[in-house]
Amino acid sequence: MTRLRTAIRWLLPVAILGSAVAIVALLVMTRPDIPAEPAEERAWPVTTVAVDVSVHRPVLRLQGFVESPSTATLRAAVNADVTAVPAREGDGVGAGDALVELDEEELRLALEEREADVAELRAQRRIEEQRVDVDGEELALEEELLRLFEREVQRLEGLSRDQFVSPSALERAQQERTRQRLAVAARRFAVETAEQRLEQFDARLERARTLRDRAALDLDRAQLRAPYNARVAEVMVARGDRVAPGEPLLRFYDGSELEIRATVPEHALQRVRLAAAGAGVDARGEVDGERVPLSLSRFSGRADPGQGGVEALFAVTADHTDLVLGRFAALEVLLPPEPESVLLPFEALYDAGRVYRVVDGRMQAVEVARLGQAEMANGERGVLVRAPELESGDRIVSTQIPQAMDGARVQVMEP
Repeated sequence: MTRLRTAIRWLLPVAILGSAVAIVALLVMTRPDIPAEPAEERAWPVTTVAVDVSVHRPVLRLQGFVESPSTATLRAAVNADVTAVPAREGDGVGAGDALVELDEEELRLALEEREADVAELRAQRRIEEQRVDVDGEELALEEELLRLFEREVQRLEGLSRDQFVSPSALERAQQERTRQRLAVAARRFAVETAEQRLEQFDARLERARTLRDRAALDLDRAQLRAPYNARVAEVMVARGDRVAPGEPLLRFYDGSELEIRATVPEHALQRVRLAAAGAGVDARGEVDGERVPLSLSRFSGRADPGQGGVEALFAVTADHTDLVLGRFAALEVLLPPEPESVLLPFEALYDAGRVYRVVDGRMQAVEVARLGQAEMANGERGVLVRAPELESGDRIVSTQIPQAMDGARVQVMEP
C-alpha cells in the first residue's frame, strides 16, 4: 500500500501536465486560418498651389545703413575761448543759425591793430608823395647851383693861368663843384626812383590791408553759423573750452540729402546695373519701422578685397529729415521683370533648386532655377523660379514633408 500511494503521488502531477499539453495542442490544431493583410503605402497629406507661368518682377532684399554725403565737421579757425554752444546734438538748425560762439575780445584787438598799421602806412605814403614833389623842386635848384659852380671853376681856371688867383682857391672851387655834382646825382636818383618807392609803399599797404581783412574775417568767424538747413550729429566742445585753429567743434549733416548704403551681392549685381542703365532702379526701405521711398543714385567707386558684391547708394526721395545717421535699414529693390517665371511660396522649394509637381497622386521632382523673391497676391514674399518643364495649371506641393522624394504618394488637402 505504501508503494502504491507513493507511485500515485508521483504520477498524478505528470498526468495533469500531460493533459494540459494535449489540450493546448488540440486548440492550436483546430484554430481557423486568418489571411495576412497586405501593408498599405503611406500617403503624405500636403497642400498644393497652381502654377502661373507669366511675367513677375523680382524683389532683391538688402541691408544697409543711413548716411549723408553732406556730412560736415565745423572746425575752429582762430585761437579763442568758447563762450556759448547754442546747438545741441540732434537739433535741427536753419541756415544762418548760430552753432558755436567764440570770445571776440582778442580778435577785436587784433583787428584794431591791423587797422592802425593800415592808417600808419597810408600816412607814410602821403609823406612820400610830398617828398617826391620836393625832390623834383630841389633837383632843379641843385642843378642851377651846379651850373654856378661850373662857371666859378671856369673863371678861376682862367685867372689861375694868368696867375691872378692862387692854386688853393681854384682847388676849393673844384671841390665845391664835385660835392655839388654828388648832390645833384643823389637828388636825381631820388627823383628817378620815386615811382618805385611809391610802389613799395603800395605793396606794404596792400599787405597791411590783407592782414586787416583777415583779422576782420577771424572776428566774423567767432560766430560759427550753419551754412544750410541741417541736423546736428555731434557736439565736441562746451562753454569755457579753449580751441585752436583746425580743432573740430561740431558735426552736422543735410537732412534733405540722406542716402542708404547697401551691398548688392554678386548674383544680382548685373541685373541691378542693367536696370540702372535703363529706366532706373526703384526701391523702398524700412528704418525704425518707417517706410522710406528710395532710388538708386550710384555705385561705390571701390570694393574691399573679398567683398561679396559692390556697395550701392540709394537716395531718399522723400522728406525724411528725422532719419538718424548710422541707423540700420532693410531694403527691397525692384529688379527688371522676369518673363516665363513662376512665383511660389517658400515652402514649395526643396534644396534651393527643386520643387515637386503632383501627378496622379504622386510627387514628381522638377529642377528649377531660382531668380529671387517677389511679392505674392496675399502680400507675402515668395520665391521666384523658372523651369521649362512647368506649365500653367500644374499643381506644386507647398508643404515641407520630411521624406520628400520622386514618386512618393501624397494626399492633397484642401487649403
